[in-house]
Amino acid sequence: ALRFFVHSRDDPITAPLPLAVAASELRRAARALVATRTERFESLHDPQASRERLRAALERSGARRVLAFHGEWKTEDGKAAYEASFAPSPRVAFLLQALSIGLALLIAATAWLFYSGEGSRALRFLVPMSTLLTFVALPLVVQAMSSQREAEEARILRAIRVALQGESERYPAQQRWADEE
Repeated sequence: ALRFFVHSRDDPITAPLPLAVAASELRRAARALVATRTERFESLHDPQASRERLRAALERSGARRVLAFHGEWKTEDGKAAYEASFAPSPRVAFLLQALSIGLALLIAATAWLFYSGEGSRALRFLVPMSTLLTFVALPLVVQAMSSQREAEEARILRAIRVALQGESERYPAQQRWADEE
């Protein structure tokens, strides 16, 4: 049972992730969660058919929860082009602000309990413990929301490419490595 806790630095799968890399990845994910970006797609089809194909593809792609999606059609030289804008949902900003305020209140309550000495023994244990757990969980929540946004964005981008640029709707077959059974 002890072998599960032993990490080999030579094996990239069991090697521990350096803290600096994890922190920079979390920073990247947090920035991506609240960033707005735009992509442009030129259609291989005539403008009317492009609009119809895209509408059907976006309906099939599913609902969006952490992403506000907006698109705009442009016609240049008789060819249709679609500009897709991806922005964070207002709900995401509200949730992040509420979590930050909640964490700040927990830190203030913990400091007050330590300095005042008031409150029951259980309260002086539970409030700091809740603060610590919230402090540890907040980056995980941000990472999860960022991953969900990236997945929704990828699903929409795939639907747009299928509808306008003729990409295959199916993903390539899963690759098996030589050492897999």
